Amino acid sequence: MTLSYSQEKLLTASYAALRAHPTSEQANALVKKLTLMVEEYTIQTGLRERKRRSTAGKLEYATGAFLADLLRPLDAEEPSGWVYRSLNNASFTGPVGRRVFDQLLAGLKGLALLEQVPGHKVSDKPGEYAGRFRATPALLKLCTDEGVSPNSVLDHFEFEYDLPKDPVQLRKRKLRTSFRTKELVGESMEFERTPVVKDMENAISELNKFFAKHPLRGGVHQGYIRIFQNGDDPDFDWNKGGRLYSQPFAESYQSMPSARRQKMTINGEPVAEIDISGSYLTIFLSLHGLQLDLTEDPYALPGLGLKHRGAVKQWFVGTFGSKKPIRRWPEDMLEGDTGLREYRVAEITEAVFAKYPVLKSWGEPFNGRTYSWADLMWLESAVMFSTMLDLMHQHATPSLTVHDSLIVPVSKAELASETLRSRFQAQQKVTPRLKINQPAPLLSAAG
Repeated sequence: MTLSYSQEKLLTASYAALRAHPTSEQANALVKKLTLMVEEYTIQTGLRERKRRSTAGKLEYATGAFLADLLRPLDAEEPSGWVYRSLNNASFTGPVGRRVFDQLLAGLKGLALLEQVPGHKVSDKPGEYAGRFRATPALLKLCTDEGVSPNSVLDHFEFEYDLPKDPVQLRKRKLRTSFRTKELVGESMEFERTPVVKDMENAISELNKFFAKHPLRGGVHQGYIRIFQNGDDPDFDWNKGGRLYSQPFAESYQSMPSARRQKMTINGEPVAEIDISGSYLTIFLSLHGLQLDLTEDPYALPGLGLKHRGAVKQWFVGTFGSKKPIRRWPEDMLEGDTGLREYRVAEITEAVFAKYPVLKSWGEPFNGRTYSWADLMWLESAVMFSTMLDLMHQHATPSLTVHDSLIVPVSKAELASETLRSRFQAQQKVTPRLKINQPAPLLSAAG
């Protein structure tokens, strides 16, 4: 059997942590069947002499954990199918031992259910090598036949994890702005764990432990880290950036499209996602004592039709990420099929200034300081973080954030909306425009 692969695909492999277990009836039956197939194969081929009661449970756990790892990369927008795992003895420190894993590999490969590329690079860093593994079409068919769709692993398995030990990170100012990944590209900085930082770490850890008690299905969340930006600014005082990032970032619910997030459940209950419409714009206006008009779409501008809405929204993204209102589209905003090239920045700028004249002053000193995207992000993150803590402490309600939105069980949507609105009003002295996205037929809007 020959399956094709490329160096590029192998480098996109995700880590097989071997820490997961089946949660659905179908997945449990599949894991038991696959375990029996592996055990019988290894006995028939002489790899093992007989069944051992002491290792039966270990093999079943290893089978479920590895199967979940193999299916997880398939539940993505651009599935690669590859996972990596070192076979060094020192790497087997968890519940799956090296001997049991060797038996599992031998059985899966012998049954033509697994493809292995041994000793391949983990990354571009020198010396980082690990085996690559991928489920074969035969294994994927077996999963489908047993009622476990390969692209719905989160509906059938629960991944075990350790919460972040260092939930606060600090990054330097960037050499240039990236509008696609600006919040993550700054170089890491060392910092003193002052009482303020320790209190913040404790609060994040408490939030992480609290949510870990509430099962999340349809998405991945293994705790938050809070990343602060521009730590090398002269006026930095833990007041720049500060967003909460779900771990592991590249695979977490935060990286999923909104439509997929709306299919998640918390404690078995569908979720609602509460969005702050025009969050940065609302905050910027509030700094000037202005209230955003709550009766209309903040991105609906005079003289521009609905077709322009997406481009108008990107104008704000570009402007708040720059030192001055933009005069042309930044190059990295034009990468890919964005469609922005057909919209004239000058036309949008004129319409923005007509509706929000104060935007002309973006980047100029105000009240003794010059605000940047990092300042707006901090003010936004402070509202979201405090809201989540309020929901936890006062209402025993779990919540997740996607920066300017909040995800809660649908039965807590109104409660969460009111808590978010109250926190925003207390901090910024204005009222935010909120929208609740939740499953039909309960679809409604607030704010």
